[in-house]
Amino acid sequence: MKRSEMVCSACIKFQDGFCRYTPEPRFIPSPGTHWCAQGTWRRWSRRYLEMEPYYWGEWEETVQ
Repeated sequence: MKRSEMVCSACIKFQDGFCRYTPEPRFIPSPGTHWCAQGTWRRWSRRYLEMEPYYWGEWEETVQ
């Protein structure tokens, strides 16, 4: 997954304009460009042939 795709609007923790990573929802003014190190996205798994969660930590492992 490309880092440019890892934005709030695509994150599974984003809902109704708010980041719900913590119990206290946080409003995100530009979710299409905002990214963080705590997001969880969905991507296609070639191994399982279905959508699966993709975590920021997995991206970090691939760039080291």
